[in-house]
Amino acid sequence: MMLTISHRVRTDIRDIIVAEAGERRNKSTKEMNNSQFSLANRKQLADLLDNRYDGLRYRAREKRATRANALRKSLIEEYGEKKGATAVARQIEASNRKIQELSIELKQLGFEYDESGLQLFDDRSNPLDDIIDKRVDKEIGSRADIDARFDSAQIAMMTVASLEDAEKLLKSVSEI
Repeated sequence: MMLTISHRVRTDIRDIIVAEAGERRNKSTKEMNNSQFSLANRKQLADLLDNRYDGLRYRAREKRATRANALRKSLIEEYGEKKGATAVARQIEASNRKIQELSIELKQLGFEYDESGLQLFDDRSNPLDDIIDKRVDKEIGSRADIDARFDSAQIAMMTVASLEDAEKLLKSVSEI
């Protein structure tokens, strides 16, 4: 025989289970179960639901975050496929692989490429570095040449007789 409830009665899951078994629950048993729990016991049970690193709430949040990330990723892929972004992304991936291959080839040649253009690969043993430095020094002079020029002008400045001579000396040094 199945017991049915014709009007809305506040019940808990234990009342439903007992009712399905064909019996009625004794209210005094319910009261006795509640009276056996002290405030400390209730606090411990409530603490199970607290916001702690290893608690149930934390694990539920982590599980939700994992599921949300997976769902988000699949939705992005779905909308990307519909909008044609997936094909463009594949082209970018292929281009990036090609860029990596070309970058390796450039490094083998002693160069690298960045937003400012072609550069020497930053390696102290790069022979091109010395060749280029020597050519720069040959064409425009070295820092030592500039220092020597200014040192001699500084000494000569001590012996100038007039302001016009000092001006000529400064003009000759500043023309680099």
